[in-house]
Amino acid sequence: MATNPKWMIYGATGYTGKLIAAKAIELGQKPTLAGRNADKVRALAEKLGLPWAAFSVDDTDAAKAALKNHTLVLSVAGPFSATAQQMMTACIETGTHYLDVTGEIAVFELAASLNDDAKEAGISLMPGVGFDVVPSDCLAAHTAARAKDPQSLVIAIKGLGGPSQGTAKTAVESLGAGTMARKGGVIKSFPAGKLQRSFDLGVGPEPFLAVSWGDVSTAFYSTNIDDIEVYFPNEGPIKSMTTMSRFFGPVMGSNMVKNFLKKQIDKMPAGPTDAERERDTSLLLAEVTDADGTVYKSTLATPNGYTLTAESAVRCALLKLSGEGEGGFQTPSKAFGAEFVTKLTDCKLEDY
Repeated sequence: MATNPKWMIYGATGYTGKLIAAKAIELGQKPTLAGRNADKVRALAEKLGLPWAAFSVDDTDAAKAALKNHTLVLSVAGPFSATAQQMMTACIETGTHYLDVTGEIAVFELAASLNDDAKEAGISLMPGVGFDVVPSDCLAAHTAARAKDPQSLVIAIKGLGGPSQGTAKTAVESLGAGTMARKGGVIKSFPAGKLQRSFDLGVGPEPFLAVSWGDVSTAFYSTNIDDIEVYFPNEGPIKSMTTMSRFFGPVMGSNMVKNFLKKQIDKMPAGPTDAERERDTSLLLAEVTDADGTVYKSTLATPNGYTLTAESAVRCALLKLSGEGEGGFQTPSKAFGAEFVTKLTDCKLEDY
């Protein structure tokens, strides 16, 4: 590994990218800031006193030229369905570690499919180093390790707070696609709203809906559990989007509707304010059922998802730059251990 290796934040001018860049500087780092829009990237880099580069992931030659002198790239450019494959391919060709903050199941499965190519190139592919999916992945691995022969995993997540524009646009991409869960080791699609449960996360039983969260993919690789479901509270935008997908699935999945919704999202605030991030917290529950029927439960309290993402993404990048973790496709818990999340600020894990 090179002394003081160079690394890059791609998509640095977005809401989450700026938070990550600020955290990197706080931790004494000077990453290259990058993105598609040269004017925006230059302005941010000059403001922060950091090097910069501008290129589109669709321009293969430009992407490889920018990456070849960098040991690692942390991509914050979502929806990752539109950027991950191009960037992963460029990273394999240039020998650059790839990290991102996606929660998209298809991106995790893409990275898993490129495992052998990444190993041969001597790099890691590690999607999901933000709130998607560091806390839930580590919690799943921790809880599964308590069981002798874990058979099923259910995760419930409460307190996500308001989304950024990028997160909202990524959610729009899934409209009309049904709900993903893993059954018998296979990812399957269920009608929106079909999978429902109640969970008690400290205030009594509340209704939850299954969602297509990244752990449907990653927890399989982290725990070897074949049956996995992830749930959010049945309220607010989740409830509305599920209802619309259930009754207007084909229409909601059309490009016309998606483009309309994305234009409305552009009118939203970029993301939660500093005060909102300081106020909001999240609570995650993992339930693992053992072969003998014993249910193991663990909870994880975290700060706001975007606050956690900024810290976890940078710390994952620094650990990878220091040589931690093996090559090929990795989940955060496989790379750095299930207890990695407990080393992040204001994260508290408890067993029941």
